[in-house]
Amino acid sequence: MTSRKMLFGPSLITKVWSWAAQYKVSKNLESWHLQDFYPGGHKSLEDSYICMPMTAVDSGLELQNDDSSLMAFVCTAMPKDLKDLLYPSLVACLDSPDLFSVWLPSPANENLPQPFDCLHFSWYNRYTTKGNDAPSDVHPYELHLGNSRTNMWQMLPYTSSDMAEYGQLFNRLVQAFQDVFLWIGSALQVHLPEAEYSAPVQVAESLPRNVISHVEPFISLVVNINAQTAAHCDHFNKNLCLALAISDLSGGGLVLKEQGLVLELQNGDFTVFCSSEATHFNLDYAGVQVTFVMQTDIGFDKWTAERNGWGHSSYFC
Repeated sequence: MTSRKMLFGPSLITKVWSWAAQYKVSKNLESWHLQDFYPGGHKSLEDSYICMPMTAVDSGLELQNDDSSLMAFVCTAMPKDLKDLLYPSLVACLDSPDLFSVWLPSPANENLPQPFDCLHFSWYNRYTTKGNDAPSDVHPYELHLGNSRTNMWQMLPYTSSDMAEYGQLFNRLVQAFQDVFLWIGSALQVHLPEAEYSAPVQVAESLPRNVISHVEPFISLVVNINAQTAAHCDHFNKNLCLALAISDLSGGGLVLKEQGLVLELQNGDFTVFCSSEATHFNLDYAGVQVTFVMQTDIGFDKWTAERNGWGHSSYFC
């Protein structure tokens, strides 16, 4: 497989490591209770962090904001037989062992931005042709704007270029991880609040041409290999996203800056959080780290509500 590198700008990388240098965390959860860390429902100090080792999570843990919305859900309950096959299955699918080189922490003051391999098997609904003012009794192909006909192909949600270029790889991943994806979907249905779960499900069930999402309740799968992400928010994500760790490492905690949480996800653990609002990045680590990220494009709000404005058309089903 020909890998594709993603690289974040150095200005953001600088922010990551400046925050990481100020990272204050307690490993002793017996003396650092969550209720003490969030007095009045808010983080007490701007630069304070609390580390959550996965040994402190009994199968699943739901954290709520002061308005009762979901801050994060952490799950460590994946069955051992599924966990043990995660990494071998991924290596077999990619058929590129060189992608999984062991990452070593950078020496102090030498944290330069590093590219990482990333694949987006995603659905988007952006920059589409809207039909709100179009007549309902005229076929969209017969509509004209000036001297141009309507671009029919831009009326519908579409898939990423990686889906076309690496379609065979995506099919192998779906086949190899089918049981994992089904188990995660079932776990989310049980543990997430109804409103939080039903929102992405509505999108997944609305994909055009009766396409079935293999990562329901989400519709997109991103594969990050040995990622060191800059601090960022995913503003194009709708509501929640999920991060599943496939790893053999020390360090590398996922940091949610505003919440002050550091999640030390181990192989087979996953977390769900609002990636469009929470500034997040991962700490330095030693070993191999692969993350499956499942998400939904916020542009689908226009699709599920009114089919991009074409819902009234007699020719649009």
